[in-house]
Amino acid sequence: MTLMTVRHRRANRQYVAMTDEEVWSFLDSKDRVFVAFPGDDGYPHVTPMWFCLLNGRIYLRTHDYKVKVRLAAAGKACCSIDDGKKYTELRGVSIWGRSRVVTDHPTVRRIAEAMDARYASVQWKETEMPRSWVTERKRERRAYIEIVPERISSWDNRKV
Repeated sequence: MTLMTVRHRRANRQYVAMTDEEVWSFLDSKDRVFVAFPGDDGYPHVTPMWFCLLNGRIYLRTHDYKVKVRLAAAGKACCSIDDGKKYTELRGVSIWGRSRVVTDHPTVRRIAEAMDARYASVQWKETEMPRSWVTERKRERRAYIEIVPERISSWDNRKV
């Protein structure tokens, strides 16, 4: 994976930051990221999403009618992932960046292939779902969102 030059810092004084390599490895090890887009009403629209990483960018797949697609087009996003239970196990990453809806076919194809490979074992199967539900899902069109990191904060209390 190609790492981009991004302003990176620890979350605050009491925490020890991850290295850039640790940040991307940690992100890649997780199944979901919480993504927030600024809403029209001033409140953040936050949702957990499946994601993939390509060339130091975060990509999300959703459906074109979802509100997050319209909000992502506005250009700002924040992502967060964490894990651990006890204080000495807590670690996480928050990323602020520029969002956009991806429309160019070569990039869409790369994202779709990466997402399909990443989630193949947990994606719904036609044989497991009601026929009407499957029919409806097949009519929906996918949308792909790119988040280009501008600022990254991380913490890893295992290093304390």
